[in-house]
Amino acid sequence: MRFLVINRTPLDRRRYDLFLGEAHDVVLITDAAAVPADPEERTALLAGYAHVEVVEDFHFNAAVELLALELHQKWDFQRVLASSEFDLLRGARLREAMHIPGHPAEDAAAFRDKFAMKVILRQAGVPVLPFAAVSHATDLLRFVAQHGYPVVVKPRRGGGSMDVEVLRAPDELPGLLARHPDLGTDDGAHLLVETYLEHELFHVDGVLEDGEVRLVWPSSQGDTTCLDIRRGRSIRSTMMDPEDPLTERLREMTVRALQALPAPDSCVFHAEIFRGQDGETGLVFNEIAARMGGGMIEDMLELGFGVRLPELHLRSLTGNNPPPVPAQPLRMAGLTLFPPRPGTLVQIPDRCPVPGVHVYRRHAEPGTALTDARVSTETIASALVTGESRHEVEGVLAELHDWFHRETVITATAPSAGPL
Repeated sequence: MRFLVINRTPLDRRRYDLFLGEAHDVVLITDAAAVPADPEERTALLAGYAHVEVVEDFHFNAAVELLALELHQKWDFQRVLASSEFDLLRGARLREAMHIPGHPAEDAAAFRDKFAMKVILRQAGVPVLPFAAVSHATDLLRFVAQHGYPVVVKPRRGGGSMDVEVLRAPDELPGLLARHPDLGTDDGAHLLVETYLEHELFHVDGVLEDGEVRLVWPSSQGDTTCLDIRRGRSIRSTMMDPEDPLTERLREMTVRALQALPAPDSCVFHAEIFRGQDGETGLVFNEIAARMGGGMIEDMLELGFGVRLPELHLRSLTGNNPPPVPAQPLRMAGLTLFPPRPGTLVQIPDRCPVPGVHVYRRHAEPGTALTDARVSTETIASALVTGESRHEVEGVLAELHDWFHRETVITATAPSAGPL
């Protein structure tokens, strides 16, 4: 089979050539940022591909699609793989232009457009919070008048918590309107508003193959949220215990959402579910993406299950020795991300002595000028931990946080990334 792969993930983490197998021709169009700078590493990682194109300025570069269609004239691709949040629709458009099977653009849009997704989920009876599309300022004002504050406003096709804002009072409206002048244009904006819930956030990750769920497992972020990173607060996540009654409920709700949406036959998925901290609001579905969760979730689940989800997915596509999937985690695992905050990084530890910490990584050097994080995966350090239970993992994370904040010194002040 001849595959076209559209890639922006570091290639040492996505060995498409090895995972799909040498019996197949794999042509790669990749973001230059995903390729090692070292010439020997670069040559080794690219050696197994039938053809490689390395593209600068990859993100919204329309030339990527032109290049893909030109390559199709030579290679006559049979499958197109595009696994990034920002390439799902690009891949679907290419499949349709090449007249080859796969997830069509209309269906892929339901996983990229948060408004379209929530409409489908609500119609299927999956619980969601009140929401509305926002094209103009009047749409937002109408929603607030009906549902009150607080509300969250976000791009309908965003990712990484970029440009997500929580409005808690009327005096915060003028600032948001000033940051979105398209709300006053005839063409309008492409935003979503929904009721904001103080919540515990669960993410549920897994693999769908040939319409069957191969793996689905929830983790809890406790009292931390994805927006905390942009406020300079660390976030954490811990896999749920098999015997926790919530575990099966979260798995079932995620499968219901997959069944309601026009999901691809095979993909990696990442869902988010809220539970209200008010003691009255039950589980409500936030969203689901047909891609791997970010921020070390992939590494945490590999620690827990002994399986790397993208590798399982790619090997399963061609029957190239997909690894067995245990019914339950082999061990409990957790992660934490330490974000930057405005100032100068004076001191940050190189190694971590806390028992139970499996991996500790430093991502910034002393002397670095820091600003607030702009996306929910931007960090100065991160760690993976293991334990026999969720409770034990959370204990390790708590000790790790105390140690890190004692040992890290950031002096104020530098410009911030803007309001939330």
